[in-house]
Amino acid sequence: MEHAVIPPAWVDTHAPVASLLAPLHPHWPWWAAALLLFTLALLLARRGSGCHPLAVALAALGATALAIACDGLVDDAYIQFRYAAHWAAGEGPVFNPGDRLEGASGGAWMAVVAAASRLTGVSTGTVARLLSLLLAPATVLAAAAAAARLAPGAAVPVGVAWAALATPALYAATGLETASWAFALWWLAAGLAAARPGVAGAGAALGAAVRPEALVLAALALPSWRRLPRAGRAALAAAAATLALLAGARFLYYGSPIPYAALVKGVTGAAGAAAGARYLAAALLEWWPLLLVVPVLWQQRNRLLPALLPVAGWTALVTARGGDWMPGSRYLLPLLVLLTVSLALAEPPRRLQVTVLLVALAAWRLAPLEQPGISRPGDLWRAMTTHRLQCRWWEALGERLGRQLPPGTRIAVGPAGALPYASGLPTFDLYGLNTPVHRHGGVTPGHTLWGLPEAVARGCAVIVPGRPVPQTADAAALHAAAVALAAEVPALAEKYRPVVLVHPSQRQLDIVRDILWVRREASEE
Repeated sequence: MEHAVIPPAWVDTHAPVASLLAPLHPHWPWWAAALLLFTLALLLARRGSGCHPLAVALAALGATALAIACDGLVDDAYIQFRYAAHWAAGEGPVFNPGDRLEGASGGAWMAVVAAASRLTGVSTGTVARLLSLLLAPATVLAAAAAAARLAPGAAVPVGVAWAALATPALYAATGLETASWAFALWWLAAGLAAARPGVAGAGAALGAAVRPEALVLAALALPSWRRLPRAGRAALAAAAATLALLAGARFLYYGSPIPYAALVKGVTGAAGAAAGARYLAAALLEWWPLLLVVPVLWQQRNRLLPALLPVAGWTALVTARGGDWMPGSRYLLPLLVLLTVSLALAEPPRRLQVTVLLVALAAWRLAPLEQPGISRPGDLWRAMTTHRLQCRWWEALGERLGRQLPPGTRIAVGPAGALPYASGLPTFDLYGLNTPVHRHGGVTPGHTLWGLPEAVARGCAVIVPGRPVPQTADAAALHAAAVALAAEVPALAEKYRPVVLVHPSQRQLDIVRDILWVRREASEE
């Protein structure tokens, strides 16, 4: 059995996307700055309307600081980076050149990233992370603009509340389309609140262009057409037109009007209502101060009904299908926006109370503490940090594979983001999001498929499963795990030999699963 050790220095220097914000570390000064900016914004707002613009600007700066403190990054983001990189290189929006399958649901966001990368010459991963980070303060400004139209004095509390929420803060720097989806929802809310059909229509069109759930939301809003104001009808029409245009383009290019990833996660890869209920419960715990304004939804039910029904329907669908496995509640952004809109409509004392509680919750759950205390402060920050460290390791490993393996070597991976992006090699997605897979073998939401036999049949020379094996540096235990993996497919034991990658850092071993390679014998290559 071979041991291939990835040196720590390699991880430090060969993961440029994952380490993009590392020069700005440590995290705690940014966290402290964010809390200070939120506090100053609320204090200024209490001195009168003349201070509101400055207070809103402070809230936007606080959102940026908190986003840098969280330094969010997840492996799924690299899937979009890979699609955008191939698009920028003229190979089309594909995971593997020549394979027309849409396994990423970023829509127009990937087009923007690809265009920006091509114009600047900067990698798609770096461009995407920077663009999404810029959307953090822009979304706070949009939320404040919507709140100002909904109720006097609501702009600053709503702006601060949104900036302090964990979900937008955790995903602000990931480079995923989550930031643009949140911006689009608040743009739409601002247009509806101001009764401006053009603004509302543009926000709805943007939302429909970046996220597939816009289709479900628009369909659920359609029965309320007669109750919609002029701006609401313009928004629904713009969303429908954008969805129709994208569906046609998808069908012509991919052969399907709906992203393949959406079908896998929503149908064949769904984890079930029990997992979805846990996901919803975690989200509500993450936002619990906003539950204090739920009575406003009932009081304003006639006014909010056209939005309440689609959001409730989407939330129920997410719950029924199993939710998501990553930290934060990105799939429930429509519900989060609606609850924050309700905050704007609440009485001023309740509005301020909820905002202060949200800031305190951010101080607690997003505290950049690597070692938890007795009551576990900073749990959400550590959860996202784990993902970022995983991405850093996978990206460095992918870069190493790309250097060491012959061009065109086909690999198969479980974590199909950072490793394939950095390696540039043709890749089989074992979890079936970017490659058709028909075998079930897991229970994680969105990752219930497991295509190891199909990867072997496709002739993959290197397999990095990403499945749990004993987290130990003991060679005998690792060899036993490799033999157990080979036993899953009889042909594997005959034609392949295991190679175990062991990272020397115990901390990394605690965070990242041990990785198993399975490589062809030299005589068979």
